Amino acid sequence: MTRFASIAVAAATLLGAAAPALAGEAPRTARVSEAQPRIVVFQCERDPLTQAAFRRDHGSRAVYVTADQVMNARASGERWSAPRCMTASEHRRLTEQLGVRTRL
Repeated sequence: MTRFASIAVAAATLLGAAAPALAGEAPRTARVSEAQPRIVVFQCERDPLTQAAFRRDHGSRAVYVTADQVMNARASGERWSAPRCMTASEHRRLTEQLGVRTRL
């Protein structure tokens, strides 16, 4: 359960920080596109069962990223068409870089 909680916290933090504040009334299509997540990252193991589950759920093999790659993508406004994975150690680095404080 703590793995799911840490993934949810990381995803919510990334989405919350990446969502721009909409000023004024914008066309409906603009609001829909801005509400779409730009970066989604899961903490994934590298074992065959996790790989198979990721492929089943997302239709492609898991692509692993580092904390630095996530921060660079976030800074440049990059959007990912599919979720990415990161190891537990990279997730800790990302959490430290984002300044997120979590309690277990």
